[in-house]
Amino acid sequence: MMKKFLVLIDGPMGSGKTTTSKLINQKLPDSARIALPDIKRLVPNFRENMKTLAVVREVMRAMIEKYLENGVSVVLEQITSTDGVNTLKQIAETHNVDFYVFRLTAPKDIRLQRVYDRTKEMMAVSELPQSKIDELNGYFELNDQFYIDNPLKAVEIIDTQKLDLDQRTDMIISRLSA
Repeated sequence: MMKKFLVLIDGPMGSGKTTTSKLINQKLPDSARIALPDIKRLVPNFRENMKTLAVVREVMRAMIEKYLENGVSVVLEQITSTDGVNTLKQIAETHNVDFYVFRLTAPKDIRLQRVYDRTKEMMAVSELPQSKIDELNGYFELNDQFYIDNPLKAVEIIDTQKLDLDQRTDMIISRLSA
């Protein structure tokens, strides 16, 4: 039986956070998956600003706390800073669960292509309009700069270009059960 845990899957846009966290959650059915993009969709008229992001993070924190209080492990998909990691570490310590941080990455051009590909799929189009490409590039550059400016210490880096989905998922799960 695996000890209860809180695991953070972090990484820049297009690194594979969502795909990886979903598969971990499928392979570990006694865990809950909490993802920043999913929570943002619950906020009416969400606009990405400091106030709404603070609300979203508070909702996520409450969810994490409630799951852990009830003995449910948590797989958290979130872009975070060192302060955010420290907050999550404190939550894990309070609930006496193991805490792990994995930062997914890949070369910038590969991540950007993944973003384009998933957006085409969501829009059900074969080519993105230039306005959408410009919008995505704007988000992508901001997201990429965040990671340049916010390195995390004591985190395991996983290059998603070098490991396929099953390999990286199995590697993370093996760390959780070690």
